[in-house]
Amino acid sequence: MSEIASKIKSIRWQHVMFFMLMTLLVAGADSCKSTGKMSKKERKAQIENAKKQLQPIISGTSTLSYEEQKRIVGDVMGMNLNDPIVNDMIVQAQQKLKTLLMEQTQAKAQKVDGARAQLYDLLLNKDNKSADELEREMNAIKKLNLGDPEIDELLGRLEKKIQDMRSGGSNLPVKTQLENAFTTIANSAKSGNLTNADNTIQKTLQLFSSDDAPVLIIISKEGSMVDYDKPTTIKRYLNLIKDIKASKNDIDAIMTDSNGKIKELDLIKK
Repeated sequence: MSEIASKIKSIRWQHVMFFMLMTLLVAGADSCKSTGKMSKKERKAQIENAKKQLQPIISGTSTLSYEEQKRIVGDVMGMNLNDPIVNDMIVQAQQKLKTLLMEQTQAKAQKVDGARAQLYDLLLNKDNKSADELEREMNAIKKLNLGDPEIDELLGRLEKKIQDMRSGGSNLPVKTQLENAFTTIANSAKSGNLTNADNTIQKTLQLFSSDDAPVLIIISKEGSMVDYDKPTTIKRYLNLIKDIKASKNDIDAIMTDSNGKIKELDLIKK
């Protein structure tokens, strides 16, 4: 009996030792995971993957955005692979991203400069474009999404100009509006409808920066030699049309201010 009891105790002790050994192995495996250790095979795979991610950035062939490329470089750095080749590639990728950022900044600056110049031209409307034409060009600039405060301010001014043109009951270019106004004032005065003539004068004056905006009448023009009649103001000129019941001059040039209002008008005898 004592021999049997001894064997039973021996078997139980072997079981205890087995379970203790398994517990130590599992704990050891968990410890490796918690400290972030990896096998040589895993490390090699991560190094190769890091190289594949960095190479398109370095060569400039990546189709990803600047922010996405920057994130990739940051992720690779955070892996702390401590591989000489990867470390060198990280430096090259960072330099490439600096160049890319500079190029993007310069490209945006050029777009902003171009949009600014175009918006000032549209506000001045030297080409006498209609409200619809102005709106089409304005919307094309909006689609650029430049996010520049000055551009946004100019877009707001142009939008107001277009609204003013339409609220004035006309989608016509400024030159055409003036020509129609001159004819309407003359015909209304000729037919004795002075109320309509006066209303047209007041409406036309709203196109100008002030009632005293200068009007220059060209008597003759030969090359660069220009001979002018005595200067007058737009209010006086419109009333002159009403008084003589005729419009005897054509429009030669229209100068506008930054708000799109006419600041000077050049006429030439028909």
